[in-house]
Amino acid sequence: MLCAVPSLVAQDIHFSQFFQTPYALTPGNIGLFDGDHRVAGVFRQQWRAVTTPYRTFGAGGDAAHAFGVEQLGAGAWLYNDRAGDSRFNTFQISLGGSWTERFGDRREHSLTAGLQFGLTAISINYSDLQFDNQYNGFYFDPSLSNGESFARDALTHVDLHVGGVYRYHPAKRELVQVGLGLFNLTKPRIGFFGTEGDPLDRRASFHILTQFPVSEKVDVLPMFQYMGQGPFSELDLGGTVRYIMKDHYGVLRAVQGGLFYRASDAGYVYAGLERDDWTFGVSYDINFSDLVPASRNRGGIEFTAVRVFRKRPAVPARFKACPDLL
Repeated sequence: MLCAVPSLVAQDIHFSQFFQTPYALTPGNIGLFDGDHRVAGVFRQQWRAVTTPYRTFGAGGDAAHAFGVEQLGAGAWLYNDRAGDSRFNTFQISLGGSWTERFGDRREHSLTAGLQFGLTAISINYSDLQFDNQYNGFYFDPSLSNGESFARDALTHVDLHVGGVYRYHPAKRELVQVGLGLFNLTKPRIGFFGTEGDPLDRRASFHILTQFPVSEKVDVLPMFQYMGQGPFSELDLGGTVRYIMKDHYGVLRAVQGGLFYRASDAGYVYAGLERDDWTFGVSYDINFSDLVPASRNRGGIEFTAVRVFRKRPAVPARFKACPDLL
């Protein structure tokens, strides 16, 4: 199928835990967190039951007050995605910046605009692919010519992405975030057959993240994401429940569990752990699309980790030692 058409119709990668992958969600997320610095990583493996598994790794870091400027955010993000028998590999690295304006009596409202500029390298390996010309009528014979003529097996292009986020954060456990991201603004051309190639469609991403307490120790976090790229679209809808075991003088222990639905594709479960400045997450996709006869409902597993570095106030002393009186 790959070689039956003169060009490739490509899509950007996606993650189930979109709420745990801030750099992939929108450039407006750069520097938008409670703290000074943040690092995050994600690993995803998909379709192991169907074919050679698709594996994606991503990592990034950003600063909330870059170069000592309160409103300025800066960060870097890279990911590598390898797909299928052809080992179709996509590597991207990007640098970005953002500017945040806060307003309101307690500065509980904020507007952030972000920009990302990057470089993407794409490669493909034809050696493990099989073609009709290599079947001799009885069995597959790799010594036969495949009858194909490939002009290249790698290419690079530049990327430009923009995004914006509105946040309402009136209290520590209350949040409403609405964000928009626009990707592939340069529409780079993708093709391996010596022609100019076809332009990579622009992608638009819209998300809503919310959080509110329902009791002293329990929060509910409903979430929504919609993405569109050319003729393709993706809708994710769901939420998590957060139970706080301890939150006292910088010591945080909390767990999360949730269910999500990806329209016409899969449902997935999520479990998370918060320990002080760390947040860990794991999710698993249960496939129910037309691929079920091959996938047997097995989709993909995904792991995330986020660490925030922040200055902490001094912990108040519970006891005071007095000198002995002689």
